[in-house]
Amino acid sequence: MPRIIVIGSVNHDRIWQLDAPLIPGGRIQFSSQTTRLGGGAFYTGQQLLELGADVAIVSRLMQDEQGQAALKSLAVDGFDVEHIAMLPGETAPLEIFLEPNGERTIIAPAGRSQPLTAAGKLAGAGVYINALALEENLIEQIDAQPLVLTQFPLRPATPRPSDYVISSRDDVPDDLALAWQRAGQIAGPRLKMLVLTDGTRPITLFDGSQTVEVAPADRVDTTNTIGAGDRFAGSFLFALLEGKAPAAAAQDASRITADWLRRRGD
Repeated sequence: MPRIIVIGSVNHDRIWQLDAPLIPGGRIQFSSQTTRLGGGAFYTGQQLLELGADVAIVSRLMQDEQGQAALKSLAVDGFDVEHIAMLPGETAPLEIFLEPNGERTIIAPAGRSQPLTAAGKLAGAGVYINALALEENLIEQIDAQPLVLTQFPLRPATPRPSDYVISSRDDVPDDLALAWQRAGQIAGPRLKMLVLTDGTRPITLFDGSQTVEVAPADRVDTTNTIGAGDRFAGSFLFALLEGKAPAAAAQDASRITADWLRRRGD
């Protein structure tokens, strides 16, 4: 099985299922409230474990009871937790307001932009990154890995050497040339391809000159797509490591993500 390094957040998501859309000054009821593990590293890592990969997470948790329980849960799930930093302090949940139409608003505690680092040496067949700030020692280790996929950061972020940059179409400029330029500023000269998902519309693969569109899997009726993008990224990376071409990898990832959404339901 391939060993894959996943760099990013493991959150305690507190999900509020709202009965109506958020409006300024409004008074809104909620039908349910649940707290569960989430975050980019968690969802991507889960998908990779299900596909048979050996997954090590580079992240941070708090040393309180919730953080210790999360660390134990990750280890039980099969993650290598050696590179998770345990920091003093209390766990603060990520508040996610989920509207009836699936729109979500995320409220994160301050301080989550502190650079991630890794204790010990990292080695794997591939790396997935969903983090804003990375320390120099971690960047150097990332550059030594054979295949790197990063999420397109939505805010100013540390450049990281990457072969593929992945994003939702809504989060990058409409002009593909401009999107490619911005991806290059993040990924550097290693950049081979920009991968853009677009809901039920075709997945766009752009290598700086040529565009390939890939038909996504059939639509899944759900109002909760939390984690779907991260699962797509993990499946895409795994397919690349199997030797599949990017278009075939995107097809695989779309199908696998749709199957997961069907199993999970709302």
